Amino acid sequence: MFKKLMVLLLSLSLVFGLFVGCGDNTSQTNTSEGAGTEVSKELEEVTITWYFIGNGQQEDVALVEEAASKYLKEKGINVNLKLQCFDWGSYDQKLRTMIAAREEFDICFTSSWTNNYQQQAVKGAFVELNDLLDQYAPETKKMLGEDFIKGTQIEGINYAIPANKEKAHQWGFIIRKDLLDKYDLDISSVASLEDLEPLLKAVHDGENGEVYALEALNGESPFKLLDFDRVGDDKYPGVVWNDSADMKVFNEFEAPETMELFKTMRRYYEAGYIRPDAATVTDFNADLSAGKIFVSTKSLKPGKDAEMSSATGYEWVQVEITNPVISNRDTSGSMQAISSTSKNPERALMVIELFSTDEYFNNLINFGIEGTHYSKVSDNVIEPTDNNAKYNPGTGWMFGNQFINYLWTNEDPEKWTQFKSFNDKAVGTKTLGFIFDPAPVKSQIAACNNVWDQYVPALETGTVDPEEYLPKLIQAFKDAGADEIIAEKQKQLDAWLQGK
Repeated sequence: MFKKLMVLLLSLSLVFGLFVGCGDNTSQTNTSEGAGTEVSKELEEVTITWYFIGNGQQEDVALVEEAASKYLKEKGINVNLKLQCFDWGSYDQKLRTMIAAREEFDICFTSSWTNNYQQQAVKGAFVELNDLLDQYAPETKKMLGEDFIKGTQIEGINYAIPANKEKAHQWGFIIRKDLLDKYDLDISSVASLEDLEPLLKAVHDGENGEVYALEALNGESPFKLLDFDRVGDDKYPGVVWNDSADMKVFNEFEAPETMELFKTMRRYYEAGYIRPDAATVTDFNADLSAGKIFVSTKSLKPGKDAEMSSATGYEWVQVEITNPVISNRDTSGSMQAISSTSKNPERALMVIELFSTDEYFNNLINFGIEGTHYSKVSDNVIEPTDNNAKYNPGTGWMFGNQFINYLWTNEDPEKWTQFKSFNDKAVGTKTLGFIFDPAPVKSQIAACNNVWDQYVPALETGTVDPEEYLPKLIQAFKDAGADEIIAEKQKQLDAWLQGK
């Protein structure tokens, strides 16, 4: 009798399981909200707010939010999604202010260059993700691979999820093709900043100064071409060369290459090739989109010129100057973090997981609604509609998983194959995986940050004479404690190298 009773109970449980399994697939959760698990209880609807950097808040964002929220409900995540895109010039300050005030939100863009990942993480701004990834973002973790996941850790902890995209940087120039054609200019021999001079003069003279021949702004200038391997964050000295033999940390402003570059920038500034107020401008996208730039220094990759052509409406070509290199800044160059003020961190991570793995959802956030903001030419190739400007956040190059992004008609159909080849041939820096702990020299760093803001923007844009002001900068850094910072960097780096 006991055996018969057990058989009966087992049969009933199987029937009940089949009944539940055949039900509405929007009920994908359990009491711990595990993504992708079929159970009988629907998730409660919540609102997830997502802050990111791009071309500013878009006119049709409400339409995209509506479509995204509908899809998230269909997928069982049951989220009402709110998107907020701040422009390139204001994002960093706005996020730092919000985080300092402990404002409640869910997801934000963070990186080595804006809304600083390391600084915010160590302050407790972001949720620790190690214990959550396997349950709520397993496919994203698998896609990125252990090496890239570990490369973004701080003392073994992941505080954000990197985008799956190019994994290296390569500095070079983006150049307006229509102006090259207009003045019959040849770029085949351009291999340095100095080689640009005849091109800059031709466009400056021909356009009567209406176009800035060379973009050089605060933090966005040809100074990047020296490609120092920065140990730690920006705005305080201490670098090594990518191919360093002795791994000596030095003050990059004392390098003779820096003086030579600043002299060239000064010459270009005095010739009128650079906008007069360059040192005070922080929005580096406005002039590009307005057609006021001829040459800009950018981190390049396969198809960067086509991406910028789509984003700005002007056709560009690219010229590579440095070799592809994978650095710590690249592993953390484009990431999504979950705010420690979020009331629903698990649900936020489920949104990121879908964004990284689902082609429809990824392209909806990046490019808008098919038939409204773009039309499909083929399965993964699109062209803009007349309403494209109403939703064009300019995020495709940095968001989620680029390998499932649609391509514009002007992009190479082999772009993602080229990306893989680019990643494969890139060489890692000798400091890859080393994270500098700034705590022992925190006060010196704060003082050096102020010195940097006082002098570097004017020097890197050519606004002041480097022979007069570079020595002043170096001394000001020394007075602020730069030598102690560099010594601490060397100490930590030596210990890390020995441990390896």
